[in-house]
Amino acid sequence: MSVNIRSARKRDAASVVAMAQELSDGEGKPPRSLSEAGFRRDGFGLKPAFSCLLVEVDGATAGYALFHPAYDAEDGQRGAFLHDLYLRAPYRGRGLGRALLAEVCRTTKGAGGRFVWWSMIKGSAQAESFYRHLAKPLDDLQVWIAADEHFERLAQDDALFR
Repeated sequence: MSVNIRSARKRDAASVVAMAQELSDGEGKPPRSLSEAGFRRDGFGLKPAFSCLLVEVDGATAGYALFHPAYDAEDGQRGAFLHDLYLRAPYRGRGLGRALLAEVCRTTKGAGGRFVWWSMIKGSAQAESFYRHLAKPLDDLQVWIAADEHFERLAQDDALFR
């Protein structure tokens, strides 16, 4: 088995978008809005919004990790937020997820980072089992998100200036 982990290129957009949708489908979530054009627009150029690594097995794309910079103001440390870590079903259980996460950590460390953090959908026993072997959960942390109508309402909130 020949394994290669590399940075995604613009021409990988269709493969990454397809795997991202497979991830959402597996979680029982609605279709993603990520498009090939969006991947190419936001992942490359002078100020990319994210980094993406692909793992290939014998030349076939087996999975991906999509992550972006993060900062811990409490400790004054750079790091990364791992948004997606996904392996196609035939490639699971071979150590490829661990290798992909290790490369995310090496990449983050090379950029001056000291941590990688992520979240996961509750109830995913397979994901929880995988992550428990590699990291520790933060029991005192809740993850919140302002998105959709909450994001729009906050973005338009000018109460401070009234």
